[in-house]
Amino acid sequence: MFNMKKISLAILLVLHGMFAFAQADTAFSPDWEKKLFNSEFALPILIDAALKNAAELEHADAGKLMALEQKKILKKRFYSGFALTSSYQYGTWNNFGWGGEPVNSFNAFDAPLRANYSVGFNVALPLGELLSRHNTIKQQDLAIAQVEAGRKLTEREIRQRVITMYQSIVLAKSQLELHQQAYQSAVVGNELAEKQFKAGEIMIDVMSTVQQNYTTTAVALESARINYETNLLMMEETIGMSIIDLIQIK
Repeated sequence: MFNMKKISLAILLVLHGMFAFAQADTAFSPDWEKKLFNSEFALPILIDAALKNAAELEHADAGKLMALEQKKILKKRFYSGFALTSSYQYGTWNNFGWGGEPVNSFNAFDAPLRANYSVGFNVALPLGELLSRHNTIKQQDLAIAQVEAGRKLTEREIRQRVITMYQSIVLAKSQLELHQQAYQSAVVGNELAEKQFKAGEIMIDVMSTVQQNYTTTAVALESARINYETNLLMMEETIGMSIIDLIQIK
């Protein structure tokens, strides 16, 4: 009967420690963390920040600009076969038989000096390029459409990635809270066991088991903490800023 009372007392102490720790943890959760775990509030903000920070989308936008510039070049290439020519000449043109006039063989320099202007227009268009111009421009339009479609796919991948990372954060937080409660229970149980061991109420093998459980829960708690922080850091790397700053400015 005495042993049952001791066991019941130990269970009550452990449960009390778990309940008190859980209440304290909820009461003192930072405001930003409460907002973070409201998915309807946080998830759209995280996705928007990730899209703005995505280097893949910047690359896609640059590719589209290049494709648009290439289309402009293709359209202007048609006019590369058109050319304007002009010339200016000054001299005694009739002495050189200009326009069918006879040359003055006695004195070739006694004719009046005259200025002559000429303007011309040349057209040289390769037939193959001319016939395929429409197809070339259409091909470039398809290239632009392909870049735009690729950008949409990238946006979808980023959204899915953020959703997966967010769920990992939620899971890591839940695991951390569970390990915190288990650790608090182990602390209470270890303190109670030490008192009982000093009073000679439990044997050394029981004390060893309690201490081993305490060590295991402490290691598990640290592992859960690191996992939670790692998931937060991975999200911050994706959005390009601190999660706390992002949540607090909204």
